[in-house]
Amino acid sequence: MHTPEWHEKQKIKKYLDARGCWHFSPFMKGYGKTGVPDIIGCLPISGRLFAIEVKRPGKQPTPLQYRRLQEISSKSGFAIWGDAVNVIDHLQKMR
Repeated sequence: MHTPEWHEKQKIKKYLDARGCWHFSPFMKGYGKTGVPDIIGCLPISGRLFAIEVKRPGKQPTPLQYRRLQEISSKSGFAIWGDAVNVIDHLQKMR
């Protein structure tokens, strides 16, 4: 059985695939840096790195997840969090 967040991730990944974005979902399982966003990728044409912390509607990132998103933003990456509707809306505005 899939979680509600899983469904949000699938909608976002489908949009990214249709847009031609390269992306992957880190699978840490006790290794690597904690709080890494759910989806990491690169926008076509601009080559800009993006990071997405996927949340189901009404939920927010943890303080550690916020910190990781800020770290990415401070290095000129595009970091966003939210459900599929909000994330896709923001991505549609990006080049």
